[in-house]
Amino acid sequence: MAARLVVSLLVVVLAVTVGPRTTAVAANPVPTIEVVQDGLVIPWDVAFAPDGTMFVTERPGRIRTYASGAPDAQLVSTTTIPAMRAVHESGANGIAVDVNFATNRFIYVCASRDPDGTGSAPWVNEVLRYRVTAQRTLDQMTVIFTGARADFQHNGCSVRMDASGHLWVGIGDARIPDLAQDPDSLNGKILRMTRTGAVPADNPIMPGAGGRSHVYSMGHRNPQGIAFEPGTGRVYASEHGPNVNDEINLILPGANYGWPCYTGAGAPYLPAGCGPASAYSPAAWASGGATIATSAMTFLDHAIWQDWRGSAVVSQLKEQDLRRFVGSNGGTTLTQVDLLFDGEYGRLRAAVQGPGGALYVTTSNGSEDMVLRIVPGNVLIERYAGADRYATAALVSRRTFDPGVPVVYVATGATYPDALSGGAAAARGPGPVLLVTPSSIPAVTRTEILRLAPQRIVVLGGTGAIAASVEANLEALAPGGASRLSGADRYETAAAVSRSVFGPGVPVAYVATGANYPDALAAVPAAGVERGPILLTRPGDLPATTRAELLRLRPGRIVVLGGTVAVSAEVAAQLQSYTPVPVQRRAGVDRYETAVLVSRASFGPAVSHVYIATGTNYPDGLSGGPAGAVAPGPLLLVPGTSIPATVRNELLRLGPDRVTILGGMGAVSESIRSQLNDLLNP
Repeated sequence: MAARLVVSLLVVVLAVTVGPRTTAVAANPVPTIEVVQDGLVIPWDVAFAPDGTMFVTERPGRIRTYASGAPDAQLVSTTTIPAMRAVHESGANGIAVDVNFATNRFIYVCASRDPDGTGSAPWVNEVLRYRVTAQRTLDQMTVIFTGARADFQHNGCSVRMDASGHLWVGIGDARIPDLAQDPDSLNGKILRMTRTGAVPADNPIMPGAGGRSHVYSMGHRNPQGIAFEPGTGRVYASEHGPNVNDEINLILPGANYGWPCYTGAGAPYLPAGCGPASAYSPAAWASGGATIATSAMTFLDHAIWQDWRGSAVVSQLKEQDLRRFVGSNGGTTLTQVDLLFDGEYGRLRAAVQGPGGALYVTTSNGSEDMVLRIVPGNVLIERYAGADRYATAALVSRRTFDPGVPVVYVATGATYPDALSGGAAAARGPGPVLLVTPSSIPAVTRTEILRLAPQRIVVLGGTGAIAASVEANLEALAPGGASRLSGADRYETAAAVSRSVFGPGVPVAYVATGANYPDALAAVPAAGVERGPILLTRPGDLPATTRAELLRLRPGRIVVLGGTVAVSAEVAAQLQSYTPVPVQRRAGVDRYETAVLVSRASFGPAVSHVYIATGTNYPDGLSGGPAGAVAPGPLLLVPGTSIPATVRNELLRLGPDRVTILGGMGAVSESIRSQLNDLLNP
């Protein structure tokens, strides 16, 4: 069954407000996301019949028909397209439903086929028409258009039908750039045809062409998205650039968009034999000096999107996000205003508005791909997940801290104690905790340190945890160099960290077992907010180094984390001599309830931000502690597949505006995300 999920809207869609709506977005909706189908192989495009039936093309050559776009809707039928030749970009690509579907029951698919079955030429992109039966199977396949070259790159093959019943088809240059400037070629073009595949009488005659044809505009490289602006009927196409300038173009009859002569705003690419840049139509938007792999495009045209109604949404493959834009100058200029779902689901391909105004997008990762549904909610639920613990820590830092932080703490990602005590100190910086291996600085960590440009770097732990060579390499990354805080063991290291940051008379000191991580993990945001250290103890014995540090600190109060198995009653009694008020204990029946008790004691209702991490491993939560202190908001723990009742109740008490899941789906499952959505966005 498809797992349902929720995701933030700080992360993935190109929304473009164009045409009549020229004012900036005033109140952003908070989209939530869920999986409606999974286990697919590169689902390229999605379309809906008026009764809600959902059609999905899979690149290898299948059309999946589902009863609806609801989660886990029944797979009604699967149609295999004959004579397919699916390689890299080519295959079963765009799909569109006829605007008169209620009477003719037609759908259209752009497919790359090998009609003679030889595996060589002709390899063509064709528009196929199917009839949907009453049982929602597909029959009466008819080729209504053929003749455009197909290729494993620059294939295009997008298709949409406008309100007047005309089909629009984007065809790439098939890796032969000059075809885009040949007015008699079908490649590198936006085509327009009737539902029978005929050339409309009002199609333009392209300059230099032998006559009227399917060609509506030329000079395109690889258009994979076509969308119509509600209210104006303007046609936009999103297309891939070479190594620069992905584009969104406002499609005008007979226009030439310049490929391969120019890209973007008249930037020369292969200008030999071409006219001046002014002779070609400029892009409404271009990515500039790097490509982001712009894919599909749609407009949001439903009241549920509030101030985003009228926006266009464009999915990104390489950059793995969705982006939102606003338009000006009659829709001829688009400006990006939001980047959403950044990296949360990998490569995103389709973008289609479905029943009830919901936005449907597909992933394009090669296996276990998904169809996702996005609708506005009340609480932003997002995931910060990198390829590994080092990348996740770097991502949490990037989303939390601006460049110029005073300090970065660096801990080993191979174990937890040093980073736990460092988290409370980092919160005072403020600065992040980043992770390294015992013998090297991962590239993602180095990149993040360079972005942060800290004044100094603090290495946590001895040379057994982080080698001297790593410290030497870190030395060069900050003007204040790198220093090390360490002791003979984790207890002495925690005391050294505390001594470096906290002076006598601190309001609180948290004390946790050094034998395990969960209790201290959840306490980092609380300690950061309350401006106190986290010290470590053995379960049955208070180490001398911890005693000495508590004597120096003279904390206003001491909070013991965990039950008597984690920190014994004897240790709690010993702690009493270091504070004037009774020692407090935050202890639940398990690590999840203990984290809730820490949250309840330190954070009141209507907190803005809550972090969620797995309670069965430590790395992702290590980086979330300082972020929670900065937010401010608590760090709550969950097991693999369900949210404990105590955590659910605490989330309802807190009433956050934003929930951030730390770590990938292997750490915190999609089921957890779905449960968060159901709880906070009912």
